Amino acid sequence: MSIPRVIIVIASSLDGRIAFPRGGESHLGSEEDKKMLNQNLSMVDATIFGLGTLIAHQSTYLIKNLNNNGEVNISKSQPISIVASNSKNFNSNWKYFRQPIRRWLISSSKVDNSSNNDFEKQLFFEDSWEKTLISLKKQGINNLALLGGTKLINSFIKEDLVTDIKITIIPRIIGGRYTWIPPEQTNEIFNLKRLWEIKSIKNLMNNEIHIHYKKI
Repeated sequence: MSIPRVIIVIASSLDGRIAFPRGGESHLGSEEDKKMLNQNLSMVDATIFGLGTLIAHQSTYLIKNLNNNGEVNISKSQPISIVASNSKNFNSNWKYFRQPIRRWLISSSKVDNSSNNDFEKQLFFEDSWEKTLISLKKQGINNLALLGGTKLINSFIKEDLVTDIKITIIPRIIGGRYTWIPPEQTNEIFNLKRLWEIKSIKNLMNNEIHIHYKKI
């Protein structure tokens, strides 16, 4: 059975950083980048991110509608928000758990966390992300936006499961350890032969560039 289309949606500095050296929530992109994020997430069935990303932001991005009079409203149609984590300790006070979204949990723990009413559904990680994505496909997820963090992105890249990369390049050099694919203590090269083609390039404000790469 086929798997969902997996799209990395991310904003990165020129040196590949997605957060400032101190960590925590980052605001790298401009208002135009937020509009691109809005557009990209409106085209998917679900988003997925790890616990570290949830801890950093304590919320997820909500799709917004811009009315003719310029008023911005939260869309009634939001993608399912999936958290990938083995943790059982979620803070119910986080804004995330008050947002008008459907929340699913993916965990490799065999202990059922579904008693935590903060999540509508719990799915089990099935030895690989490929097998787990097949389960998501059966749940009706055809397009999945991968929002982070770095370990989760790395695990998808290693299995060659990413079909699209939608990246906004922010013309700043930040430094620090928060690259969007983490460095590994290994000399192994993975996916070197994997080629990507440019589907679109869009110039944004503040000299930002939004690039859509598609797997060949």
